[in-house]
Amino acid sequence: MPRTSSISSQFQRIRYLSSAATSLIDGIPVTFIISKLHQIGPNFLDDKSSSFAELQVDGIDRPFWIHKEWLILQSSFFQRVFENVQSSNSIIKIQVPSPETFESLLEVLYDGNADKLYDTLTQDNYYDVWRNIEYLGLGSEIRAVCIAFYQNNVELETRP
Repeated sequence: MPRTSSISSQFQRIRYLSSAATSLIDGIPVTFIISKLHQIGPNFLDDKSSSFAELQVDGIDRPFWIHKEWLILQSSFFQRVFENVQSSNSIIKIQVPSPETFESLLEVLYDGNADKLYDTLTQDNYYDVWRNIEYLGLGSEIRAVCIAFYQNNVELETRP
């Protein structure tokens, strides 16, 4: 019978791979785990009582209450950040290329709602969102949202 261990300890020992579909935690595909996290994510988004740490982003005047389970599985940047955080209730300070577009990306990491992210994109901000996606090392599904917006809105308007 397999050894039972806490989810938290499993997340601590996972290494982020660029292709999450090929990685497993105790034999469970990471993509399945992420889909389950997205189902419950809205209940945990910015929830101080259950958070692992307080996140302060340069250029944003309020803190975000974050959970490492959501972030390390979907962001190579946060996977590296959490390697250096030793205890819960920590304060993590980061800089991102575009603070103005950070919150919508954080939301999609929790709820998986790519349509909502698409709806926040404009011709003025899509490139800033893309810069944050690159900087945070987010996966192909989130990248695809930004690419689709570019193809549907920006590229079409610049064609002769």
